Amino acid sequence: MQRTTVGNVELIALVDTIEPYPAATVYPAGGEALRGKYAGYLDSEGRIALNFGCFLARDGDAVLLVDTGWGPEHGGHLLEELAAAGVSRESITMVLFTHLHGDHTGWSIDRATGRPTFPNARYLVPRLDWDHYAPADDASFERDVRPLDAAGRLDLIEGERRLSPGLTALATPGHTPGHTSVAILSGTARGFILGDVVISALDAEEPTLESIFDWDKSVATATRKAILARLVAERALVGASHLPAPGLGRFVRDGAGQRWQAL
Repeated sequence: MQRTTVGNVELIALVDTIEPYPAATVYPAGGEALRGKYAGYLDSEGRIALNFGCFLARDGDAVLLVDTGWGPEHGGHLLEELAAAGVSRESITMVLFTHLHGDHTGWSIDRATGRPTFPNARYLVPRLDWDHYAPADDASFERDVRPLDAAGRLDLIEGERRLSPGLTALATPGHTPGHTSVAILSGTARGFILGDVVISALDAEEPTLESIFDWDKSVATATRKAILARLVAERALVGASHLPAPGLGRFVRDGAGQRWQAL
């Protein structure tokens, strides 16, 4: 857990869990570069350690939780991280899913009661992801997302949506059809909760390297390049789901490209 601010908005990075993945699986076209140029991003077994992080943004009375991690099936610690940050489940007013992959929806439903884990929150779901996953018989969708609709706690969102004076959801598609990020604007300060526009720090250096996890690789690449350029230019403080824990930092210019710089 790490706490910082973007202007008057409090931003807390929360680590649900960390798991290593073979880089050759994540980046099947990486080839020799994964053993050479990009080897510094990997461990001795050629794996990338992915953080499965969530972010809490507090803007006045608005308390927004972005994503809910892998959940109890992966030994997740999100609820402990929230407690350590002094944030009660009842105080959260909105939960926004950047997208509906199971590693971002895991704590949305209490396994013991079948009720929403965050009882006073509206759950914000990208409409295009709902349309994509609802008919697909997807296990994590049925476990984590559909019950929110049955409980009357789910709102579908699309495009740009203002969540509070300093927080705005906006479409960043490609990783999934409706992938959504959150821009933070408070005074002159800029921040951005990225979701899976990037998967690892390697993506900052090589944004055209395709990931197996992206739904539409060409759209994901175009989104990644555009968002990275924006965040470098704005010097925005970034919260990114899978970058090294706790996932806070900036993308900074490095020659003709950019790299990730942890906070």
